[in-house]
Amino acid sequence: MKTNLSRLFLLSAITLVVPGFAADLASATQVLAPVLVKASAEGPDQSSAAPAVVLSTLKIESMSQGNVGDLLAEVPGVSSSYFGPNAGRPIVRGLEGDRVKITQNGTATLDASSVSPDHAISADPLTIRQIEVLRGPAGLLYSTSILGGVINLIDNRVPVELQPNQVTLLGRIGSVDGLRATSILAEVSAGSWAYHVDAFHKTTDNLRTPVGVISDTASASDGAGVGFAYVGKTSHIGFAFSGLDSSYGVSDPGVLIGLHQRRWDIAGATDKPFEPVKSIEYKLGISDYHHSEYDNGVAGTTFANKGWDGRVDVALDNRKGFEGVLGVAGGLSDFTVDGDEAFLPITRSTNAACFGSFTNRLADSTWKLRSGFRLESDKVSAQDWTHTGIQPSHPADSRTFAPLALSVGAVKELGNHWETSLTLSRTERAPNMQELYADGPHLGTNAYEVGSRSLDTEKAVGLELELAKTKGPVAGSVSVYYNRFSSYVAQQRNGFGPDLTSSGGADYSAVPRYDYAQIPADLFGAEAKTTFELGSPRRKLEVFGDYVRGVNHDTSEPLPRLSPGRLGVALEGADAGWNWRVDCTYHLGQHVVAANETPTAGYAMVGASFSYPFKVQGGEGSFGLKLTNLFNSLGRDASSFLKDTLPMPGRGVEASIKLVF
Repeated sequence: MKTNLSRLFLLSAITLVVPGFAADLASATQVLAPVLVKASAEGPDQSSAAPAVVLSTLKIESMSQGNVGDLLAEVPGVSSSYFGPNAGRPIVRGLEGDRVKITQNGTATLDASSVSPDHAISADPLTIRQIEVLRGPAGLLYSTSILGGVINLIDNRVPVELQPNQVTLLGRIGSVDGLRATSILAEVSAGSWAYHVDAFHKTTDNLRTPVGVISDTASASDGAGVGFAYVGKTSHIGFAFSGLDSSYGVSDPGVLIGLHQRRWDIAGATDKPFEPVKSIEYKLGISDYHHSEYDNGVAGTTFANKGWDGRVDVALDNRKGFEGVLGVAGGLSDFTVDGDEAFLPITRSTNAACFGSFTNRLADSTWKLRSGFRLESDKVSAQDWTHTGIQPSHPADSRTFAPLALSVGAVKELGNHWETSLTLSRTERAPNMQELYADGPHLGTNAYEVGSRSLDTEKAVGLELELAKTKGPVAGSVSVYYNRFSSYVAQQRNGFGPDLTSSGGADYSAVPRYDYAQIPADLFGAEAKTTFELGSPRRKLEVFGDYVRGVNHDTSEPLPRLSPGRLGVALEGADAGWNWRVDCTYHLGQHVVAANETPTAGYAMVGASFSYPFKVQGGEGSFGLKLTNLFNSLGRDASSFLKDTLPMPGRGVEASIKLVF
């Protein structure tokens, strides 16, 4: 089925683009302009008052391609919940799970990645064209939990504008995991219609590490998408269908996860419908997701998530220095877990929200104010649930929450492209189905999890100070932050799980039990990244680093699995047609650990990358070479549940070739 999926879309791409390109390729005399990707509405002005990192297509292609967590792990302040090479969810400033909202083209991914770190995000780096990391007022367009932030993955499967006819072919091979990947992307415009087709096939072998090959970490993935849009002078509307089939190991002997998702997207916008509205943009994503966890070929547990997520954004015209975005959003998710690891009842989660993000240039033009709000209505309903071996059964239940988040940031321009900002945020997050209703073994984290139906909203206040140099031979930023949670939802150790054999269940008395409870918690840290031009814009020195620490405010006990921080330096330049970069990152040791957690030693990773652009008849191409962990250093990720058994990848080389016609 997986192979048939990608072949079907590859044939669609060839059928779509070959007739239109046949004549052009024969007589082409110049390279086509690059495809432009129009970002989703994250606010009219990305300044330091709304911290944002935007990764372009070229940057994404130069980074590690295993999973989304690895893809973003090089960004200051971001680490990964590393569960082997195939599953990793971003951790931002020590916050993970539902505290970091992940969206796909502005709507929810609707997968199971936030439930457990061994569940992959249902988006592959090969299909991602751009990534936005948003915090502060801009993040409120998507989530009330903005201290961790929002990560928006953009694939452009619903075209938003007419584009040059273009086909992109990409191939990648790698040594450390036996990577073999091929992809095709075709974008065509005809009259007022724009079309998009993409497809990829990727396989990996078992991961090589400094301590040897780790079995049961191979993978195979196929994905594809097709979209089209009508683009008029003042409006556009489009539709896309995409699919992902993936099977991957998580280093557990004999365990294989088989992932399947089908997704439908509708998106459109109208420009200048009336005064004072600049545009109205609307999106709807519908998903049918499930994955099964196979133990020696037998399906043990199946996770399923079916639902939809939609939004309408109204961008306001600039009126005397004031502009912004207002909108509404809503969604529904039906989540089920069946089988040996059924630690959750059947649940339905619904949400509705109104939000806004604004920029106001004050009378003194050196001052700018950024502000935002988001008010949600979130409801989680659980069906009556008879858990094997536990009597009596869990009765049906429903909880409703109304989280409110506010953020305001003041930016002062200091001259010569220097500016400083101070941002204050007050956030709330509704507890999710797992935190409320879990009761059973969660083998991915080796824990017997027990939720609490009495949890309240998770409340926090955050303060961030940033100094930035936006242009010039020296550019970059440094920021410090402090986040205080009055009701942080944490897992607290409570002995071991129950022995249910006497009532027809299993014996979990050797599995550590963790109960969800609310505690006061503090998280604080710093991030910095500065680039120095070395006599020419073509040669630069980059210095970067981050640090985060989290503690229980009452007991001073550290929060678990926090990345201790890192320091790095990189030198990059361009010579004889080659672009190159050499970098060294030292990951600090983590010796301040939570109860029942082991310390993590520090380690250094040295890498290098090279790329060479070239011309081909009717197009252009580029060759890339990436060297990782050159000294085969032994590294263990302090954020990972598997750090003691699964080290980071060993020495590797990855080559890629890209052709654009």
